[in-house]
Amino acid sequence: MGNIYFLSDAHLGWGDKRTEKIKERQLLSFLDSLQGKAEVLYIVGDFFDFWFEYKSVVTRRNPKILCELYQLIKSGTRVVYLAGNHDFWIGSFLSEGIGIEVSQHPVVAIHQGLRIYLTHGDDLLKLGPGEKLLRKVLHSPLCIELFSLIHPDLGAVIARWASRPGVRDSKRFDIAYLKRICQRAAQRKFAKGFDAVVMGHIHVPLLQNRSDQTFVILGDWIKHFTYLVLHNGEFELKRWET
Repeated sequence: MGNIYFLSDAHLGWGDKRTEKIKERQLLSFLDSLQGKAEVLYIVGDFFDFWFEYKSVVTRRNPKILCELYQLIKSGTRVVYLAGNHDFWIGSFLSEGIGIEVSQHPVVAIHQGLRIYLTHGDDLLKLGPGEKLLRKVLHSPLCIELFSLIHPDLGAVIARWASRPGVRDSKRFDIAYLKRICQRAAQRKFAKGFDAVVMGHIHVPLLQNRSDQTFVILGDWIKHFTYLVLHNGEFELKRWET
């Protein structure tokens, strides 16, 4: 029985050149280490800070990481990618071209006798009316079609502008408050018979075990470089060090 691995929130393409180089080096080393020992790798959203699939154009960002994922799949590891709130436009290139299993929704997985609820995590937070409307618009076929008409280089610039620190951090989020919201949401999943709830999104690593119920926030690959491993029915949250 192979180990099950989970990671999230690398936000590839968001940082400056130095930051992106560090992330790429860490991720390549980590993915290479999974060869022959990972049964499944779950990427739990926001692996890319922005991803859009044009009909005939593929982003030139992070080709080494895509190649490493392809090699991992060739070696026999399933790679399952849950869309996050930054990379929800992932689609057929990753699935048909690389072999990644793509899900636009939370995933229910059973491994090593445990029933696991996997979600990026933004769905566990209460959204205001404006945020709900924005999400509905961004996910609409019309919005996707209109964005596809923009030149890819310009589209990437727009996406990078929308995700820059000044925009992303315009609100001061209370991390403790967000944790409490997600913990309450996790309790509702536990009441439905789940043994574990695993999420990303908040970027702060956390593992809680209570009465054979496990709640995990995966952290990120920007500051923490954390990942989760399930081995012999036990979860362990680790930091990757090269």
